Amino acid sequence: MFLDAFGSPIEVTPDNLHEYSYDLHGTKLLTSSDFEFYLPPKWHGTIYSTEELIQNYRKRFNPDPTLLTFHAMQPYEPEFICCERAVVELTALPAGQSLYSDSEILVFLVKQPARNTNILITKELGTELNFFPHDHHYHARIMDEGIDIVYVDDKIYNDPMTNYQQQRLYNVLSNIQPGTVMSLSGRPLPEVLRGACRKSSLAKEHNC
Repeated sequence: MFLDAFGSPIEVTPDNLHEYSYDLHGTKLLTSSDFEFYLPPKWHGTIYSTEELIQNYRKRFNPDPTLLTFHAMQPYEPEFICCERAVVELTALPAGQSLYSDSEILVFLVKQPARNTNILITKELGTELNFFPHDHHYHARIMDEGIDIVYVDDKIYNDPMTNYQQQRLYNVLSNIQPGTVMSLSGRPLPEVLRGACRKSSLAKEHNC
């Protein structure tokens, strides 16, 4: 998915391309090397992921190196990146293997200092649901600050593993206790997920 001008996630597809100005989307997050991602026409920017996912993606889809810029990140090591109207802190978090293949996947944490907001972005849930290892210094920091918004891809509810994925996502939310949970598409999520949100002003603002 892309990050918008303020560092919030946006899914851009051929169906909704007219809603966005593609030249503003200079940042894209690569969470898996299993699928070739959609790029708006004439898009220019940087694609962030780990070295392993980038190399696997290149081997599988052979992207044009003259059109795309890839930036390899170290897991759990935050980096400051510039969006159009904000500087955000981006961290790649390993999420184990995909449930649909043996490929490794990532989730991303975006810290928006100007908004004092921490956002966790998940495209799919893999074999690892503990994104913040207890033996890593990053865990204490995130647990202390808290996660304000968890973004999920609501397409996971449209496959045969629907109930299983919902339960796993509920477990993740119960452990993280975010302020609210939202779908990348903007469509409503199952009401049961809202019960895992902590009670806060942000949760009330988003009707969680």
